[in-house]
Amino acid sequence: MNSPEALGERSIPGLSARTKARLRLLFRLLGALSPSLAARLALRLFITPVARPIGSEEAAFLATARMRSLSSTHGRIQTYEWPASGPTVLLVHGWVSHTGRLRHAISALHARGFRVVAFDSPGHGHSGGRYADLHAVCDIISAVSRELGPVNALVAHSYGALASAVWLAEQTPAELRAAVLVGMPRDIGYILESFTMAMALRPKVIERLRAFFYARYGAWPEFYEAGALAAQIRIPVLLVHGEEDEFVPVAHAVPVHQRLEFGELSIRADLKHSAPLSNAESLAAIAGFLERHLSVAQR
Repeated sequence: MNSPEALGERSIPGLSARTKARLRLLFRLLGALSPSLAARLALRLFITPVARPIGSEEAAFLATARMRSLSSTHGRIQTYEWPASGPTVLLVHGWVSHTGRLRHAISALHARGFRVVAFDSPGHGHSGGRYADLHAVCDIISAVSRELGPVNALVAHSYGALASAVWLAEQTPAELRAAVLVGMPRDIGYILESFTMAMALRPKVIERLRAFFYARYGAWPEFYEAGALAAQIRIPVLLVHGEEDEFVPVAHAVPVHQRLEFGELSIRADLKHSAPLSNAESLAAIAGFLERHLSVAQR
C-alpha cells in the first residue's frame, strides 16, 4: 500500500480541508496564468502563520504568568514568565501554535522548581508581526534570552525546534547547559516540500518558489538541515519524537541523534506530533533530563 507521502497527502499544521481546497484551486489557476506570480504568493504564504485562537483554558493559564512585551524588528513580542528559584528554562512553540498550548509542559517544569519563560513567535498568539521564518524566530530567542535570562536550558517543539537548533549551532550562550528538541523536522526543504504537496503546486511554480527562497535567504531550503546543525551543538540534547507523529516522520530523529556529540533519543510510543509535550510520562522524562544536566535536586 502507498504511504500518504507517496500519494502527496502530507499534513501541515493549521490547514483545514476547506482552506486547502480553495488554495489548490487558486494556485491551479494562478500557476497556469503566471508561474512566477504563483511562486511569489506561495513564498509569502509559506512564511505567514495562520493565527490559532487562544482557548479559554489556555487564556486562563497564560493569565498566571508575568507578562512583558518586547519590541523587535519583527513586531511586538509577548513574553511570559513563571518565577521560581531554580534554573531558567525557555520554551519555544511550533508553527501555528502559541505559548498557551505548552501549558502542560510549563506546569510540569514549574512544579519541579524550574523558572519557566516563553514567548509567542511573530504572527502567533498575542505577539504582533506577520512573518515567522527561521531567522525571525532565532532573533526572538536571542532577544528573550537577553531580556529574561540568563537561560539555562531550552525546550522547543517542531518548527520552533529547528529554529532553536539553528540558534544553538550559531551562538550557544555559556550559561545554557541543555536542550530538548521535540518533533523536529529534518530540514526546511522537507517543510517546503510538504507545503508544495499540500498546495498541489505545478513543477514550474515549485522551481520558481525555490529560486525566490534562495534569493531571499541566500541558501536553499535544505541548507537548514538538522543533522548538520546537530554536529555543531556542544551541549547535551534530548531528542523526543512521537512514534505516531502525523506531520514529521519519526525517522527524521535518527540521523540527528547520530550526529549529536552529547545526544539522547526518546521515541514515545503511540504519541502524535504535539503529544510529547502533554503526556505525563514524556514530560517526566524531559524534566528528569533537565534535572540531571542542570544539577537540580529531584523533588
